[in-house]
Amino acid sequence: MFISVAHPEFLKVTDLQTHQSYLGGAQEWYASEWGRKAGCGPTCAANLTAYLALTRPTLRALYHGKDTDRMEFLRHMEKIFPFVAPGPMGLNRVELFSEGVVAFAASRNILLIPHVFAVSGNRNPDRPPVSALMEFVRAGLAADCPLGFLNLSRGREKNLQDWHWISIISADFETDQLTARASDEGVLREFDLRLWYLSTRMNGGLAYFTQ
Repeated sequence: MFISVAHPEFLKVTDLQTHQSYLGGAQEWYASEWGRKAGCGPTCAANLTAYLALTRPTLRALYHGKDTDRMEFLRHMEKIFPFVAPGPMGLNRVELFSEGVVAFAASRNILLIPHVFAVSGNRNPDRPPVSALMEFVRAGLAADCPLGFLNLSRGREKNLQDWHWISIISADFETDQLTARASDEGVLREFDLRLWYLSTRMNGGLAYFTQ
């Protein structure tokens, strides 16, 4: 079963000078050195809020850009950065991400409801079954919201970067595999989210937002 957000094309960001296209933002665009080094969380938050704004007229205030030109999108990234600012260890808890996005929305007089799936390492005997993770991803995509995904340790999934946030936009649900596709530094990243969940030894998590 394949599920995607309804309009992944709304995350297409184009540089009007070079004519290069991206899928969502990239932290390397930030003006500050710290933003370029640790700004994956705010970049992910910018992706999610821009998508919500461009797909829902009642949430349009979440994104002030008239289009998704790279410079317009970068202004959005810079505006959301203070709300989801990475600390000395980055943005290393999913709750920090969700609280920051909700605070950003509140600054625009919008109430967002966060949905959070916190992940503990695979050595924790009390962690939810992988079926719960799959249901959470299905629910987020079915609600037409990309999911912010925090991966502190990639486990056996080699197509992920440790200590990093990316934005999941679609997934293939199979019995023994969950192939997710995400915006990662402006490009499409494909990986097995189920394999990550079963093999990661550190915390992580996912979040999406509804009205």
